[in-house]
Amino acid sequence: MSKTVTTWLIIAAIIGTTTALLGGELAARRSHADAIGQHWRSLTTSWGEPDCTARTVRLDTRESASRPTARGGGLVIPHLELILDEPAPASGPAACNSHRTFIWSDDAAVDRHTRRVTVGDLRAIGMETRIAVDRSKPVKIVRIDSSGRVIEIESVRPVFVTVLPR
Repeated sequence: MSKTVTTWLIIAAIIGTTTALLGGELAARRSHADAIGQHWRSLTTSWGEPDCTARTVRLDTRESASRPTARGGGLVIPHLELILDEPAPASGPAACNSHRTFIWSDDAAVDRHTRRVTVGDLRAIGMETRIAVDRSKPVKIVRIDSSGRVIEIESVRPVFVTVLPR
């Protein structure tokens, strides 16, 4: 009898955990869809201020170093790279009002790097910078139209973040 109860408790726990995880993912997707057509400022109530804006944002892949296998071949693993072109702060004197792409990040490493390249010590160097992000948290790319309304939201987990300065 106790084995049956234990088995049912384990099954219930697995089902509950799965339901909670899937429900959270569906809620996030639904909230992204609900934001389409809204002014980008409406996102700040739930996501906070954006990390930065960019003239354009591209996603690319970067290959890891080739690792030899036991048979002598190489294993090359592609990694997602987020490329920010001409980033600027989202507000303040250095903000660029013509940028139509906003970046929000839940990842501390991405937050620090975007801050350094927009208002910090890397802003003045004027050359490409890149960081690797270990186990990235979501980075949201929000594209807006000329009136500031959200037209697209994309959530990615980049392994590399590359900044191409002005």
